[in-house]
Amino acid sequence: MLSGLFTKTFAVSHFSKLVLIAVLALGLTSCGYHLRGNIPLSEGLKNMALNAPEGSFKDLLEKRLTNLGANLVEESAADVLLEVTSVKSDRKVGTLDERGKANSYNINLRVNYILKDTAGNAIRPSKMIRESRRYNFDPDAVVEAESEEADLIEDMEEEAVLKLIRRLSSITDFDPSAVENKAASESSE
Repeated sequence: MLSGLFTKTFAVSHFSKLVLIAVLALGLTSCGYHLRGNIPLSEGLKNMALNAPEGSFKDLLEKRLTNLGANLVEESAADVLLEVTSVKSDRKVGTLDERGKANSYNINLRVNYILKDTAGNAIRPSKMIRESRRYNFDPDAVVEAESEEADLIEDMEEEAVLKLIRRLSSITDFDPSAVENKAASESSE
């Protein structure tokens, strides 16, 4: 009798856990939550030209855009132009020790960009992405500090690229054929 009661209690408990998991899963999917992964670009932005300063930021941005299905082409063949006007990083003293020596630094990264149509009009106004990090500096471990700074800059560039792609993915109302039609109608007048 005791084993039958235990089996029945276990079955109800197991069933209620399954129902709870199903309700949570349904709730997460219905609210629009999804795991961080590929961020879809709208079809109007997939045929893109990219102008950016040479360097690791441009390389990373090109890689991410092509992974998302963007076709990076020459400016004359593109529907849109993503122009990264500047990528700048700087380092400033964060805090000083009792001798007036730096014991932490703040690193800042600023990326300015604008997205234009084939007529050169801004699809969205010029924007800036900012990232910053702080790290402690030990004067006895200069090589490690330089390595940490390089790693932090790489991390900030990765985060800035993801922010830029998220902003691009929010542009769903751009239609490149509308720009072409407007340009054709203006030239016939």
